[in-house]
Amino acid sequence: MEATTLAPDAPLPTDVPTLQAMVRELLTELQKLRAENAELRAKLDAALKHRFGRRSERRTPPPVPAAQKPPPRRDEHGRSPLPEHLERREVVHDLTEAERLCPCCGRSRACIGEQTAEQLDLDPAHFFVLRTVKKSYACRHCDPATVPVEQRIQTAGPAQVGPIAKGLCGPGLLAHVVTAKFADHTPVHRLAGQLARSGVTIAPSTLGDWLFRASELLTPLYRLMHTRLLLSRVIHGDDTGVKLRVPGSSRTTKAHLWTCIGDADYPYVLFDFTAGYSAEGPTRFLKGYKGYFQADALAQYEGLYGDDKVKHVCCVAHARRKFVAASDAGDERASKALEMIGRLYAIERALPPLLPPSDDPVQREHRRQREEQRRALRQRDAEPVWDELSNWLGEQKPGALPKSPLGTAIGYASNNWEALKRYLEQGILALDNNLSERTLRAIALGRNNWGVIGSEVGGTTAAVLYSTVGTCKHLGIDPFAYLRDTLPGLFALGEKPTTEQLLDRLPDRWLLNQTRGQRIRDVTAR
Repeated sequence: MEATTLAPDAPLPTDVPTLQAMVRELLTELQKLRAENAELRAKLDAALKHRFGRRSERRTPPPVPAAQKPPPRRDEHGRSPLPEHLERREVVHDLTEAERLCPCCGRSRACIGEQTAEQLDLDPAHFFVLRTVKKSYACRHCDPATVPVEQRIQTAGPAQVGPIAKGLCGPGLLAHVVTAKFADHTPVHRLAGQLARSGVTIAPSTLGDWLFRASELLTPLYRLMHTRLLLSRVIHGDDTGVKLRVPGSSRTTKAHLWTCIGDADYPYVLFDFTAGYSAEGPTRFLKGYKGYFQADALAQYEGLYGDDKVKHVCCVAHARRKFVAASDAGDERASKALEMIGRLYAIERALPPLLPPSDDPVQREHRRQREEQRRALRQRDAEPVWDELSNWLGEQKPGALPKSPLGTAIGYASNNWEALKRYLEQGILALDNNLSERTLRAIALGRNNWGVIGSEVGGTTAAVLYSTVGTCKHLGIDPFAYLRDTLPGLFALGEKPTTEQLLDRLPDRWLLNQTRGQRIRDVTAR
């Protein structure tokens, strides 16, 4: 018999079956509410921890016996020496002629030494006007009526002065604006204020136009990096949301920036902007790629994977975080999983490092052997840990509620088991996808400063400039130095540069050429 819903002040039925049905209904509803309350409380705790708690994922290690503790590492104390290449300006303090006289005998005292103190100092930003003078020469002997003007008159220098045709900014200023916005996360209105304090008034809209012009110059290079990125054996990928202003609306919509990072042979950091969050973005950007893709278990990536397509390598750090959440929720069973995952990371730290790319056949063979060595060590040491973790998951799964923190962690690991273990197949693969997450921190930091992206064109501009600056940072290059040299060079190549012309402008090639040039200068100086 079904229970009947009654008003709060209505009399209760007197027959026992009806009352029993009502009690059962109330118990079922109570159990449902308790489950929802526990789920909401867990979400609230997670949100509070994310907002106010510590961001480090490190766990307190178990105590180590005193006999097994390594000797404490002594850190070098003291101030680091100042770089030798910096200009030295001296301020000399000396005694006057009267002060040099000895108070006892009245004769002049001799200088017996000096005390020196060095400090790092700074001048305000130094602006200067770069005046380009192009001299023109004409033949006075030819008849202007019969000889074309292009033969009689020739002007030195390029037809247009770059890096922006008829633009106010020189290469150094344009490089500074790009670096300030996309490396140092300074919004254009704040940058305009900084320039104004140096006596240079430039409207924020002008700075925004300069950024767009810079992205136009760098787009051919961006496309070449994209083409070469798809040749990587492994690509790390991830995404993050950004606010996009919608024309004619007072509210913003959520757009996304996707990042892809190539391997050591093609070390490019590429960003792609999409106004939505569908699978169309990554499918288009990675079209034609057949290799390993290290990423989280994101639904938008599912269409990429297949036996003859992309091989998914899932991120163990993502799986670990879910067990950390279960442990923080008070479930002590999660500590066993964290201990086993910790052993996997310890195995990774003990592996010999990968070797850099080389054109030397001997070095290439050494590199291949190192990769095979890493694969063999993983198979030997990590495979038993994965088997142990698999048995533990099977034992714990029946006793964990599916929507509980532990049940969620077990479900994630079980559903992505093959992808989590796939890093064992190759020595070049990584245990996690933290490389992509560290790269996306630049977007997270910048997002707190510039707030929103003004348009889809602005999103594409940001993707190109973030890619250039991100690749420079990935390779240890100063973005300003690279852009100051590259932007005018790209302008000189014209609107349709060839691949051969662009190759030496790639950040990795540019770095190699700079290193070679420095070595030659060092040898010449000796």
